[in-house]
Amino acid sequence: THYRVYTHGFHVADAEADYRLLPWGYGIKTHLTAGGFLGWLVRMDVSTSASGRFDGTHVVPLGYDSSGYSRGMQRHIAMVFHDHLPVITALSPAEKDRDPVSDDLRRNTIDTLSAMALLINTLQKDGRCNGDAQVFDGIRLTAMEAHGPTRAELPDGMAEFVKGPVLRCDFSGHQIAGFVKNSRHLEDWKAVHPGAAWFESFPGIGMVAVRIEFEHPKIGKFTAILDTPPKKQ
Repeated sequence: THYRVYTHGFHVADAEADYRLLPWGYGIKTHLTAGGFLGWLVRMDVSTSASGRFDGTHVVPLGYDSSGYSRGMQRHIAMVFHDHLPVITALSPAEKDRDPVSDDLRRNTIDTLSAMALLINTLQKDGRCNGDAQVFDGIRLTAMEAHGPTRAELPDGMAEFVKGPVLRCDFSGHQIAGFVKNSRHLEDWKAVHPGAAWFESFPGIGMVAVRIEFEHPKIGKFTAILDTPPKKQ
């Protein structure tokens, strides 16, 4: 599935998301590149993948890997999960200007893509998206909450292949650890930031996010819009 990402009315990035959810587990891959207006100003090209298994209403991540060019340099983060603890196997470059997240805080956390798998799986199986999770991306720890869904009308600007009505899940998140040392924006990162995802069920595929809105602490609201029909993997 392909998404165009906008902020302040400008097309700034393109995102690809491929995932497979099976009764026993999941695998997800994403690819994010700068595009449109932002593509003229900065370079960004990041590929991320994660896998894990389902355990009732929970996810048990197995591995996570994110690599590519962002924030001015080549970066790589990799983790494996042992006994519900993410163990960092690669972190390049070292984040020396950031407070480390202790083992105690990391225990029972899940990665960003596993959180996505949890939301979609819960929505498909139980018809709900209520829940919370502690999400660790290798450097930051974020507390996430989701609730819903509610029946919603299609937002403006959707492609013709997206047909309503759709289900809307609202979520929020705030960073709780892994802050940049002596940051002037500490209170902005600690604040709760809202978001929402609109889902439609496609025959033979299942629930697909057709629109995602989230708020960045420093930049403001981003909107990702599905612009090509989803394909069965």
